Amino acid sequence: MAVFSIKSFGGIAPITPPRYLQDSQAQTAMNCPVFRGSIQSLAALGSSVASLDKVGTIKSIYRFGQDIVSDSNYWLHWTTDVDVCRSQIAGDTSEWTFFTGDGAPKATYNTLALSGSGYPTASRPLGVAAPSSAPTATANSFSGTDGLLETRVYALTWVNKESGFEFESAPSAASNSVDVRTGQTVTLSNLPAAPGGDYVVTHRRIYRAVSGTYLFVAEVTAATATYTDSVAPDNLGEPLPSLTWSIPPATLSGLTNLPNGLMAGFTGRDVYFCDPYHPHAWPEQYIQTLDYPIVGLGRMDTTLAVLTKGTPYLIQGTHPENMSVVKADIEQACISKRSIVSLMGGVLYAAPDGLMFLSSGGSRIVTEKLFDFKQWQAFFNPSSIHAYQQDNQYIAFYDNGSQSGGFIFDIRSGQFILHDMYTDAGHHDLLQDKLYLAENDSGNKVKPWGYGSPKAYVWKSKKFTLPQVMGFSCAQLEAEAYPITVKFYFDSVLYHTQTVQNRDPFRLPSKVGRDLEMQIEGSGEVFSVAIANSMTELASG
Repeated sequence: MAVFSIKSFGGIAPITPPRYLQDSQAQTAMNCPVFRGSIQSLAALGSSVASLDKVGTIKSIYRFGQDIVSDSNYWLHWTTDVDVCRSQIAGDTSEWTFFTGDGAPKATYNTLALSGSGYPTASRPLGVAAPSSAPTATANSFSGTDGLLETRVYALTWVNKESGFEFESAPSAASNSVDVRTGQTVTLSNLPAAPGGDYVVTHRRIYRAVSGTYLFVAEVTAATATYTDSVAPDNLGEPLPSLTWSIPPATLSGLTNLPNGLMAGFTGRDVYFCDPYHPHAWPEQYIQTLDYPIVGLGRMDTTLAVLTKGTPYLIQGTHPENMSVVKADIEQACISKRSIVSLMGGVLYAAPDGLMFLSSGGSRIVTEKLFDFKQWQAFFNPSSIHAYQQDNQYIAFYDNGSQSGGFIFDIRSGQFILHDMYTDAGHHDLLQDKLYLAENDSGNKVKPWGYGSPKAYVWKSKKFTLPQVMGFSCAQLEAEAYPITVKFYFDSVLYHTQTVQNRDPFRLPSKVGRDLEMQIEGSGEVFSVAIANSMTELASG
């Protein structure tokens, strides 16, 4: 008596020889999500929702207009690897948005980004460079001899007031010192010219210091050539906020939003943080330097995951002044920045040995029981992997040099399947809970993942090794819809193909062997498949 019945289907595990796989595991699982136990069909990409204007291979897309439920408006896109963060500016009605990867770090907002074709049409540098020279201070003639004598120095900052937000620069160098009595005025001249290039400034702010602290004196337009200070000491304003601020380095990459108004980025071995709620200010005293070159950043809750060419790090804290750096509990380098995905309270990324899951509760290589080192490297060329998340699944794409495609890892079930689609760019839209992909082969179109027609799948069982040479006379397949094709192999040779039209048992031709395999092909959901020596055995199985 022999009956083999598969009532739950799983993904692939190439590390295990086919005869040692679990009964539910597969040798092949292409385009067939098995994360709920049955074989289902992966849906193709849905219809195009937008066209992208820029010429070339699109590698990054981002839907601007995050407060609007829309598929078609508005797709920022680039031909480089770009990281995008929405502002955490109080009262922002312009959707200020910041990005790195397209030259120096940049900022844009609604009317700027959408002012023409090829979104973002225009942008600003993220931050304002400090004035290039110090002002000259001259104490004006004064007839009195009474009053307090004080020694002052002055400094200037640039300010760009644009679309509801103010960007203030670091201060200029200090002016010459002047001795001033109460009631005496001081004229500032030789004010530096406004910065050129893409920088935009609308105002100057003037500060003066007597005992080491710069206090606000006045704000004037950027074109003001001279200014006469007659402000009494008691009427001075707040201290200079931008004394230690710097613009982000031109090579900053990996821009990532964190709670508490923070953004992080990196260059080389240095991790940078902006001043809380000041996205244009990146003080040098906030820099954290690690011992390996940084590949990319991820986030989990309030923790920044820093993936390097060596040990991963976790940087924790609520303010850049008190951040602590902790080495992760496992040493696995990151070999693809674009493979980094923040998911389920942790960070997934491609490591040399497999797919790595980094978390504060314990880290592990989640594919260690599925692929060995050589298989992982040969199958996927992990340095080519780029990935996105949807429904708590890691949806990846790869190009190993001879073929391109993708895979899905379901973090809850631990199942791993392949798919035959490829893209160079994607974006997960939280408002709509959809993953959108840029399909470069169809004229740079944006299409939603999983909203097309069902794709044809292939699922092939383990190799069932029989105790002796024997044959089977009948089989049965339970499905939601038919037809479904089943192929039967004995000793690795195809001996019968059956197009199953309904749930009734069907007869098999006479054939004997020792190693049995079954392959299911179709697009409908399959719940079980069984093969037996007799109809009685089939009914009992």
